Order: sequence, then structure tokens, then C-alpha cells
Amino acid sequence: MALVLIRYSEIGLKSRYVRRKFEELLIADIKKALSYYGIKNKIKRTWGRIFIELSDFEKAIEPLKNVFGIVSFSPVIETEANLDEIERDAAEYAKIGSNETFAIRARRTGQHDFTSQDVAIRAGRAVENAMHARVNLTNPDKEIFIEVRDDKAFIFSEKIKGAGGMPYGSQGKVVGIVENEEDMLASWLMMRRGCIVEFACTGKMEQKIRERAMWRDVKIHFIEEEKHKFAEKLAARTGAKAIVVGGETFKKMELPVFYPLLGFQEVKK
Repeated sequence: MALVLIRYSEIGLKSRYVRRKFEELLIADIKKALSYYGIKNKIKRTWGRIFIELSDFEKAIEPLKNVFGIVSFSPVIETEANLDEIERDAAEYAKIGSNETFAIRARRTGQHDFTSQDVAIRAGRAVENAMHARVNLTNPDKEIFIEVRDDKAFIFSEKIKGAGGMPYGSQGKVVGIVENEEDMLASWLMMRRGCIVEFACTGKMEQKIRERAMWRDVKIHFIEEEKHKFAEKLAARTGAKAIVVGGETFKKMELPVFYPLLGFQEVKK
């Protein structure tokens, strides 16, 4: 089983109660994503971090990259939070050529009888001796990260970028009018901000919506009348608080209309 460390950002700015709720939503979406792709997993939550044991890390990369709320994630090795074991495992973990340079980036959370600098110095010396590589803290060829959290330490060298944003379902509900790719991107951006989207679409966009939604249970409604009226009726029926569109400017409506693509110089299709 591979162990993966999950990072998030905006959730950490919330109060303890809200943070816990958002973490629960994020974990639920992670479980859905991994189950959708048939990946066995076991999730553990600590303060400020989520850890996942995975049956197949390579297969999990794409779904994890598309979970809203994940800023980045890393495959890690776990060891005990003492300098001797950190030193030993860092030296075994490092894959650095003798003509390459490296840097150790260490951080701690919790109470320990050593500092982050102690971790970096001891681990750096061990890697240097084992690999015959040189230290370069300014512009290294490779970086090794060591994160000490209470009684455990985690060693990794790779940070894979996630979708960012907020956990899906953490914000309100909106109606997304989707007639083209720009509209679809606008609704996707609102999903990324945590909104649940009720899709009002033309038939040609149904498949595109399902592709973008991936494992998420989305509701698709086909536009049956003038789209402005249809969107307002759909919002009233579903409890949505706003309408989302891509590039088209709407006439005055009862509900707020969001234009997430405003400010983008070019929309990729």
C-alpha cells in the first residue's frame, strides 16, 4: 500500500467547526473519486493534513488531481519522529546522483527535543555521505522534504499539483446554463469554488457535462423554453441562489448572475 499526504489551503483558514465540516466533505469526495476508479483506500485525518493508504498510487493520480479542495499531494514514506530513524530513512530514500546537488527542506508540528534545522542538518549529512552528492540550498537539482508531525515523520520528494479551490458541496447551490464550452467552464469554476451546480443545458452538452463531473452526482435539466425563464424556474424549484453563465450578458433577472470567466483574456476550448 502506498501512503499519500494530502494538502489543502483555504480550509485551514476557517474556524475549527467549519474546518472540520469542510474536511469531512473533502474526505467524502476523495472516497467517491477513488471508489469510482476502483482504488482501495483507507483515509486518516490529522490536524492540517489528510493521509491516504492506496492500493495503486499511479492509478490514483488523475482522480486526486481533480478533487476540488486539494492543493497538492505527495507519495511519502513514514518513519518515527526521532533523528536516528529520520537520518537512516532519508539516506535510503534519496535517489541522487553523485554529480547532482540536493537540499533538505524540513518542518515540524508538535513537541520535540530537536528543531527543524536539526532534522535538515542530520538528514542532509546522511544523504551526502550515502550518495556522495553536494548540498545546494539555493538552487538544488533535487529537494527532499521531511515533515515531522507529532510522533511520526514523513519523507517525500514530489509535490503533485491538485485542482485547488474548495470542497465540492461546501458552498451554496447555483443553476449553470450550459450551451457551449465557455458556459461549461464557467460552471466548472463554480464547482471548483465548492458550489453544487444544477445544469440547465442543451442536448449536445450533456456528454460534456458528464465528462467534467466525473464521479460527482450531478443533475441535468434540458432547456424546454426561453432559457432565462427556465433557469429562474429551475432555481426556484431546486433552491439555487444564483445563475452561472459563460460569456453571454443576461437581461435583468431576479437572482444574481455570476460570470466566472470575466477577467480571463482567453478561454481555452
